Amino acid sequence: KHRSDQRTREAHYTNMHASWRLQLPALTNAYLTWKHNSSLNVAQTSAHKFQVTAVHVFELDYFHDITQQHEEVANVSLLHVGLLGCSPTAPTVAISLQCLELYHQLRRRQSSFSIQAFTKVLCAIHNVNYTQTFRDQFSITFNIYLTILRSVWSQVDMALGRTDPDWRLRHGCPPCTFEVSQPNECPLYPTSLKAMDGNNSAKHMANAGSADLRIFPSRYMIPPDQVDVFKDDIR
Repeated sequence: KHRSDQRTREAHYTNMHASWRLQLPALTNAYLTWKHNSSLNVAQTSAHKFQVTAVHVFELDYFHDITQQHEEVANVSLLHVGLLGCSPTAPTVAISLQCLELYHQLRRRQSSFSIQAFTKVLCAIHNVNYTQTFRDQFSITFNIYLTILRSVWSQVDMALGRTDPDWRLRHGCPPCTFEVSQPNECPLYPTSLKAMDGNNSAKHMANAGSADLRIFPSRYMIPPDQVDVFKDDIR
C-alpha cells in the first residue's frame, strides 16, 4: 500500500536545505580540489562503493561506481570524480559538473532558457523519456552547485579583503558613485537618482516560492529589512 508523505513542502525544503548547509564546507573544498585537478592521496582500505546514474551532456551511465571513504559524505565522493548528487544524504542520480557549468553559462546569456527546456534537451540526447522527476532532480543539483560557487566567491572576497557590506557599493561603478570635487561645481541633489519599472515584474512573483524560506546572499541587492527602515521617510 502506497503511503503518502505527510510533510509539507516547506518542511521538506527546510530539512533538505539544512542537510546541504551542513555539508557545504566539505563540498566547497572537494569542488576546489576537482576544479584545480589536485591529486587525492587517500587510503583505500576502508573504502566501499556505491552506484549512481551519472548524467553527462552526451553520456548517460546507469551504473556508475563511486568510491567512498570511511565517514566521507556521499556528495564529496561524487565531487572527487566531477559529479554532484541530487540528494544530500543518499543520491541515486548525479549530474556532471561540466553539464551544470554548461547550463549555468547558458542561463547567464539567455535567462529565459529554463531548467525544463534543458532537461528535455538532455533527455533527447540520451534517447530517454522526459519526466518531471528528472527536472526536479536537476533543479536541486543546480541549486546546490550555485551555492558552492557562492561559497567559493565568499572565500575569494575574504582573501581580497572585500568583506565590508558596502564594498560593492563603493567600488562597483565609479561613474554612478562619482562625487563633485571641483570648487566651482555645485553639489548634486539628489546625489544619485535611480529608476525602475515600479516593481510590476516583481509583483507578479509576490506569492511565488513562499515555501522556500532561504534568503539569497546577493552582493548587489539590499535585504528587505534594511530597506524597510526608511519606508516611512517622505521628502
